[in-house]
Amino acid sequence: MTGKNIRKIVYVTAALLAVAAGIAAAVYLRKFHGKLSPIDLAGSLADLLGFCGLLGFVLMVALGTRFHWIERFLGLDRVYRIHKILGVAVLFTLICHALLRTLVFSMLHGGKWAWSFLFYFSTRDSALLIGHLALYTLLLVVPLAIFGRHRISYWLWKNSHYLVYPVVALGFVHAWLEQKNRFASPSNLALFIPAGGILIFLSVYRLMAAYRLKRRATWMVADVVRETNDTSTLVLERPQGPGPFEHRKAGQFAIIRVHDGRKWSQPHPFTISAPPHSDKLHFTIKAAGKFTSAIPDLKSGTKVLCEGPYGIFSMDFEKEDEIVMISGGVGITPFLSSIKHAVKVSAKSRFVLFCCNKTYDDIIAREELHSATNKIDLTIVHVLSKVRSGDLPKEESNIRFESGYLTGRIVSKYLSNPNASFYLCGPPPMQAGVFKALKESLGIPSWRVRRELFFY
Repeated sequence: MTGKNIRKIVYVTAALLAVAAGIAAAVYLRKFHGKLSPIDLAGSLADLLGFCGLLGFVLMVALGTRFHWIERFLGLDRVYRIHKILGVAVLFTLICHALLRTLVFSMLHGGKWAWSFLFYFSTRDSALLIGHLALYTLLLVVPLAIFGRHRISYWLWKNSHYLVYPVVALGFVHAWLEQKNRFASPSNLALFIPAGGILIFLSVYRLMAAYRLKRRATWMVADVVRETNDTSTLVLERPQGPGPFEHRKAGQFAIIRVHDGRKWSQPHPFTISAPPHSDKLHFTIKAAGKFTSAIPDLKSGTKVLCEGPYGIFSMDFEKEDEIVMISGGVGITPFLSSIKHAVKVSAKSRFVLFCCNKTYDDIIAREELHSATNKIDLTIVHVLSKVRSGDLPKEESNIRFESGYLTGRIVSKYLSNPNASFYLCGPPPMQAGVFKALKESLGIPSWRVRRELFFY
């Protein structure tokens, strides 16, 4: 499932919910009022939108807790994307709720639009005061969460998310004060009690998960192995055993934080390049910033907080006859794990790996990959963008070379099964270009291309 498909699902769902809300309001008004009046219609729609907004934020909190059963279905990368899109949709819903309430107030007081209602912060109307506090806090938190990730300090960005919890609590209090005469009705209780109970459960779960994390997820640096001039493999070990990582799958990733002796670093996601049967965790990391550039200098015994495993970018050797892997640069890491696992279990699938790099020296784990071609049915095609065709290295039976960038023509040259499964991992621009080529040149449907889309 691609990021674009996720957005389409969310947008269609939001549109259907809006239509359902309108129908529900119409049915409600016809049943209890006999006819539709503009004021009653606007008021009922405002109530429905407000409640949908509260439910949306409960769902956002659920996505933010990183439940494994949710993550295993969608993948953490897609969970975060849905979380972000949902945040915008919920904020829009609650803004519409506030505007409709302003419209109702204006219609009841002469018909002229009353902007002052949107900025009423008097204790004379505690329900309205609490509602406005929640709304305007939300107007600060959501844009900050979406656009502030790389513009403000991580500490401020991360902790601003926790304001969602009091905002949702204020939303429930606002609803209770506004509808205190009707709040105890069976229909309202049937909606608000489960939603409130779920919110309390999620809040407690989040606190307990944070407490358990440092106790169960602390690993130690065992070694740092230089792979290329700008890539190293970080090796972690845990005396108590792999813990949650014991049952990981090839291709999954973890979120790690390094302790510098005073505090933990910001979290960073990296694919586990070691196979599932290894008790140690390997992360093959390219120096591309301050954090990653410091990896080669880490000393043995340095504490590393390792959270996971996450991701659904895993292969099924039993069901997939031909597997096509396309990597760009350090995007080889999930395939390293998968190939090592395939060798371990003597997988019968046919594998084709398109390994895209600038030069021959940029290929990560080159010798290990080449060795695997003698143990499983694996063909490796190195696509080198900075090497002319006349300067390509000598080919072997299952190790081939192409010059330039990966195209549909190159893929079709080595593809023997039109129903092969495709896996794609690499920088976003590279992924977009290859994904387009597969669809337009080879007619590969998007659902047959699994992509590792995680970003942080």
